[in-house]
Amino acid sequence: FASVVYDQKAKDQLIGVYIIPFIYFKNALDVENVRRTLFQKLMPIARFRSRVESIAGPFGIGRRSVYVELDPQTMKASLEELVTAPAGLRTERDLDQFVSDLYSQGWDPRLPLWRAYAINNLEDGRSLLMLKIDHAMADGVGLLEVLYHIIDVVPDAPAMGRMGPTKSKIAPSHGCWDGCVLHLKGWWRAIFRPFLGELLPGDPPNRLKFKNARIAGTTKAVASTKSIDLEEIKAIKSRIHGATVNDVLMTLLSLTLRNYFMKYEPSTLKQSVSATIPISMRREGEEDIFNPLFFGNNFSQAQLNFPLEIEDPMDVFRHVKSQIDVIKVSPEPRVRLALIHCFTSCAAPQSLLAAALMDQFGRVTATLSNVIGPMQEVKFMGQAVDDLSFYCMCPVGLYLGVVHYQGRIKVGICSDGQLEPEPKRLVDCWDEALRSFKE
Repeated sequence: FASVVYDQKAKDQLIGVYIIPFIYFKNALDVENVRRTLFQKLMPIARFRSRVESIAGPFGIGRRSVYVELDPQTMKASLEELVTAPAGLRTERDLDQFVSDLYSQGWDPRLPLWRAYAINNLEDGRSLLMLKIDHAMADGVGLLEVLYHIIDVVPDAPAMGRMGPTKSKIAPSHGCWDGCVLHLKGWWRAIFRPFLGELLPGDPPNRLKFKNARIAGTTKAVASTKSIDLEEIKAIKSRIHGATVNDVLMTLLSLTLRNYFMKYEPSTLKQSVSATIPISMRREGEEDIFNPLFFGNNFSQAQLNFPLEIEDPMDVFRHVKSQIDVIKVSPEPRVRLALIHCFTSCAAPQSLLAAALMDQFGRVTATLSNVIGPMQEVKFMGQAVDDLSFYCMCPVGLYLGVVHYQGRIKVGICSDGQLEPEPKRLVDCWDEALRSFKE
């Protein structure tokens, strides 16, 4: 990811992958106070005070990315560029256009790969702290740790948790024979998917997927569903034996896409539509983003196929859950991680690696995530955080990101601006999916 900063050929292949948290407040933000606070909170984290440089690869072949720390004086002098207060942003459409412009804006190679924007006087009276952080700095879980680091944690509050869409505190419960079959499926998945599966075609083009994976769009559009009480999801879960909250959420996303394609492109219901699921490979309690000797990501992935041809919500649930249960026990993520390390450590040109990455993005229609934020109200600079949204902007046609905050759930939707300029259509389809699953 970082090669797009200094390698024009790589940049021509890959715009970039950015994580965009939205942190809302009821009262106005003072930009100078935001600068001081972020400087105090982020500067102890090495990668937030470092820029990216290119050095020769192994044996002098090719190039690779390294982080070079900037001194405190340089960082202080750069704060006015790193943290700004853009004017004239009031409506959702204003923010949509601003985010779309962020996606196409490259990085200044002299500075770290993050920016913050303090936006006041929104149409609903609230203010917003928006961050843009390059995925080269860390994956979603690592950056969630950063979010926890900059907020004011309430003393004696419950611990803040996180789970990926395939993680759950409840392990799949199966009998001896069923458990053996499940693990055999997991091992077959680990053998087939990363090797033979990669030789098979990915999703055919559809309304949300690029025809040519290497020619992705340069604009994005974002929207967010209304937040709902977590208890509503738990009520659905309680009616289904063996279900978890994550099973229900992934089913709702599948039903959302079925509703969408039924309305706008019914022919897609008969073809393959899948999504990439990022999976953190950290051990419990590991927080590598604070390690000054480690830069980068520590995640792998799996794929989830959406059963769009199935109409009954319970049948959709069973199909989705069966896949997730296999992913939970499969070594596939570790196999994929090993393959990624082998591939990225070779001396291939950065442009070739970028092209290969685009091909991987192009195999699926969407990317999913499930971000478990603070379970209780938290504060930033003494002011309560009113709401959270979370988007990942990457060269794929659709991102669907579930975010939890203060016992409530919402979905952040980021679509390619040319394929689907009105992601609110997907918001409506989510509402319909939730109603149908409740019934």
